[in-house]
Amino acid sequence: MKRRTFLLAAASAAVALFAAAPAAAQTRTELIREKLLSNDRNYVFVAMHRGDWRNFPENSKDAILSCIALGADIVELDTQMTKDGHFVMLHDGSLDRTTTGKGKVKDHTLAEIKQFKLKSNQGGKDAKATDYDILTLEEALALTKGKILVNIDKFTAHPYEILKVVEKVGAMKEVLVKSTHGPAEAKRLFREYWKNVESGELLYMPVVQFCWKKHEYAAKILPEWLAEEPRRASMYEVCMDSDEGAAQLEKVRTAPGAPRIWINTMWDTLNNGRGDVKGFTNPDSTWGWSLSQGATMLQTDYGAEMLVYLNRIGRHSLK
Repeated sequence: MKRRTFLLAAASAAVALFAAAPAAAQTRTELIREKLLSNDRNYVFVAMHRGDWRNFPENSKDAILSCIALGADIVELDTQMTKDGHFVMLHDGSLDRTTTGKGKVKDHTLAEIKQFKLKSNQGGKDAKATDYDILTLEEALALTKGKILVNIDKFTAHPYEILKVVEKVGAMKEVLVKSTHGPAEAKRLFREYWKNVESGELLYMPVVQFCWKKHEYAAKILPEWLAEEPRRASMYEVCMDSDEGAAQLEKVRTAPGAPRIWINTMWDTLNNGRGDVKGFTNPDSTWGWSLSQGATMLQTDYGAEMLVYLNRIGRHSLK
């Protein structure tokens, strides 16, 4: 409880600080984005999976504010579309696990969903109802504006519609989106917003999944992306569950433009047996292994602990 209170106080102070800053000063999001687009390969960007769900309900207001308070660079949030075409911040297509509601998100209007509350942490049968509202995408982006980049997950179900919302609220430079598609399919799905990717305004990352029996497709699209012109991708998410998958990192690491590599450390099946839980006993051989493979972007379920580790080894200073 003390840690939660401290995090909320720190987040509130950060919000007040940015609000009071001179108009000409760079926001924290601008600083993060500038570093991300630079040639600096020492700084490691920390993305917190579903927000700080270990201390607050996932995808909730305080899960987002806690990420800001801790000093994370990216908060990963999930989107689901309602019956009437709005986007709410929920991981599952069902309301059952994480909210007091029942049934599918797509079968409820936004007004109906707003009557429900989030359950504690990751939800489930033992979770309790909280006072936290289910956020819309617009509400989430209002919380993060100027303070942290947002990775919008579950993006590929409705990419064009989500980007319309992002454009409407003026957050095109504050989000990062990803997909497992090859170049031709990605361009088709993005429609006119692909020009925002090519200009560098919208941060986009191809995902190559050398895991979960998706090796063959990943092996097909990776060379397509590496050969893509006029703009090769500047960053790649690489998932792997074997040494064979890990070997694909070399192709990305040595590609033209030295693109950034994003590795997910949440589970063993995403980074070749070196998940977050093992990071506590030997972070150098787990999180450190990801860094040794050239990763400069890590997504984790243990943001606070990872930030301590990265600061200890001098890999997380925006200055």
